[in-house]
Amino acid sequence: MSEPTEPTVLAEPTVLTEPTEPTGPTHPRLAVHGLHAGYGDAGVLHGVDLVLPSGRIGAVLGPNGAGKSTTCKTLVGLVRAAAGTIAVDGRDVTTAPTWRRARAGMFLVPEGRGVFPGLSVEDNLRLMVNRNTDIASVYERFPALGTRRRQHAGSLSGGEQQMLSLAPMLAEPTELLIADEPMLGLAPRIADQILGVFDDLRVRGTTILLVGESPHGIVDIADQVSLIHAGRMTWSGLASDLDRTVLEQAYFGPDAAGPPRKSVF
Repeated sequence: MSEPTEPTVLAEPTVLTEPTEPTGPTHPRLAVHGLHAGYGDAGVLHGVDLVLPSGRIGAVLGPNGAGKSTTCKTLVGLVRAAAGTIAVDGRDVTTAPTWRRARAGMFLVPEGRGVFPGLSVEDNLRLMVNRNTDIASVYERFPALGTRRRQHAGSLSGGEQQMLSLAPMLAEPTELLIADEPMLGLAPRIADQILGVFDDLRVRGTTILLVGESPHGIVDIADQVSLIHAGRMTWSGLASDLDRTVLEQAYFGPDAAGPPRKSVF
């Protein structure tokens, strides 16, 4: 009779797994490629490219008439794109109506404040946010609006009207905020407050595109900058890489030379 043998122990089977998909957003918040737009037969934008990652502050800067406001209006659908593409989180919204872009998270603060001057501050707020939204945070952030809540918006100072334009973002932060000339005509103290709001919104997850003529203040909080001249982007990069020579070429043209000009910076 033979001796019993030890039982054979089989190795654990090797389990092969598929590589996991990366987590988090896979598309930039805003991607614009080859954008052409204008009014009737008059072309204004001639192949604008712009990529803004999620959670960043981007700036588009350039002189008067460079196409900045047309860029803003085309992004939100107020001006129709003649060519090119606009995508939000990878979704093509180039031909989508304005209200669909708003549902995709786009919000425009237009040049000229964008408030209803004949309505009170509180009525403006109630029109711009959902009915059940608590607007107390707005008055906490902008006490001046709280003391003037019954006052007509048209009687506010320019800085206070700009606060009111941005107020809905504080109550209901959106995914993508586009602000056209947000610092125009503001006193330095008010400008600092407005810049602080943009910084707060970035921390809360809002991606922001600031569009303006003057780089003052905007470059200080922007992560990236694009310069536009005559409807074309002439430079794009990190805000930290932007220098005075590049700025001067954007405002005075690529052949800027000669005697010193009155600085706009």
